[in-house]
Order: sequence, then C-alpha cells, then structure tokens
Amino acid sequence: MRRPLATSELFPAGNPDISARFVELSTGVRVRVAESGPRDGKPLVMLHGWGGSLYMFRHGLTLLPPLGIRAIAVDLRGYGLSDKPHARGAYTLDAYLADLDALLDALELPRTALMGQSMGGAVALHYALRHPARVTRLVLVNPAALVPIVYPTLLRATPRGIARLVRERFVPRSLIGLIMRRIAYGDASRVTERDIDEYWAPAKLAGYVNAAHAALHEFDWRPVTGEQAASLAVSTLVVLGMRDRLIRRARASAERLRGSRVYEMDGGHCVNEEHPGEFYRVVGGFVR
Repeated sequence: MRRPLATSELFPAGNPDISARFVELSTGVRVRVAESGPRDGKPLVMLHGWGGSLYMFRHGLTLLPPLGIRAIAVDLRGYGLSDKPHARGAYTLDAYLADLDALLDALELPRTALMGQSMGGAVALHYALRHPARVTRLVLVNPAALVPIVYPTLLRATPRGIARLVRERFVPRSLIGLIMRRIAYGDASRVTERDIDEYWAPAKLAGYVNAAHAALHEFDWRPVTGEQAASLAVSTLVVLGMRDRLIRRARASAERLRGSRVYEMDGGHCVNEEHPGEFYRVVGGFVR
C-alpha cells in the first residue's frame, strides 16, 4: 500500500532552481509560495483551481524562467500546505480576493500578470475587474467564471454536518486518481503515479475536507455578467481545453470579455498539465 508523501517530499522538493517559502498575509492567513526565474523578470502569479495546489504549475516554474518571466505559484487558502481556516465565510470570493491583494503587497508587486485555472481563474478575473491598475496581463485557463458549472451545485447538496464527520483518512488515493483520470484530464494516460501522489498527500491533511466543502458553499461560482465582461480593462488570454468535462461550450462567453483572445487546445480541464510545452509557449509569449 502506498503511503502519502510527507510534506517535506512535496513539490518543489529536490528542485534547486525553484524556491518555496511561507508568506504571512495581512488577512491573517499563511500561504505557501513557490518561485523561479529572474527577480527582475516579468512577474506572473499563478492561482490553481478548487481542490488543487501549486503543483499544478510545476511545468510553468521550469518553462517560464528561460522566457524572462518570474514565475510565482501559490497554494490558495484551504489547499496545499497553506492555512485552512475553519470560520464560516473563510472561503468566499471576497476572502480569496483579499488574500491575493495581500499577497501582491507582501511580494512587493505593485503590478503583475495573473494566471488562474478553474476556481483560480474566477479569482484572477474578478481581481482584474476590481483592480485593473494592478494587473498587466490576465490568463484564464478553463475559468469557472464563464459558464454555469454543474459539479459545484451537485456537491453542495452534501450537508456541511456530514462533511465535518469525514476525516482526511477517508480520502482514498483511488478517488484522487479517478478524479484526475475521468474528470481533470482529457487524456487519462497522461496522469502519472507521482501526479496522483502529489494531489493525494495534501488531501490527507487536517482541514482539507472542510475547506474544499466550504468553498463549494461559500465561493461565488456564478458566471460574470455581460456588463462585467464588457468592463474588463486588462488584456486577456483565455485558454480552453476542448475536452474539458467541467467548463463546456465556453468560447462564446470567453469572447464576451472585452479585449480577450481565445486559444483552444486538445486537452481537458487541466490542459496546462497535459500539454505544458504548447501551453507555456503561448502563455509566455502573451505575458511578454
């Protein structure tokens, strides 16, 4: 039987060109950040989706620095090795936006490019709508804010009381593998055993189940309105996986975003992990 990876074994362990540290935010939350690339390079802050971690951007932390980009990935509150608060209201859209604002302050980034996948894409888009002066470029990867998503609605039907009774030891590795192969990736053969281990280990940590369930209830999963889409004042690249099982028929909604460019790829919800070479070549050129 495989054991969960120890926290000391999680990415980017063993990668000397990628540094990892914890950052105390003014919101009272401590988040883990991984960085690579030149300090004077163009900064790009990357936000993962629901249930994920900064491991999602492992390829970007390697492929972006040669393009002159300072790549920065963060474990959002509730996920990875970041804090997992239990208070009601800790996983609202506003809570994540406040964390992001505080993170940019802590990293001394008055302006930066933002990239977000799925739920992280919704956070990045709403941040750009509220704080356009702080965002130089916006990259949205199968973002949650474009079209209605069925899964959060279905999962919200599980009462919070039941979620509290579920202990992290009941999150089996097989479930993580099933989600990755059947939902997250368009091509199941691209999922490695290490990928499953990296996503399974944080799911065993105390507070993860509560955070994931709370986000389903508290986060604003609604698509942006037409008025919001028309008001976007940041140059935006939307990358859509054509085999995404969660974000479907989103091209028309993506094109409603003012000044957006849409790039479709033959991949699933985590298209950036399936085809990193093509993905980061396109993203790197856009950010530069």
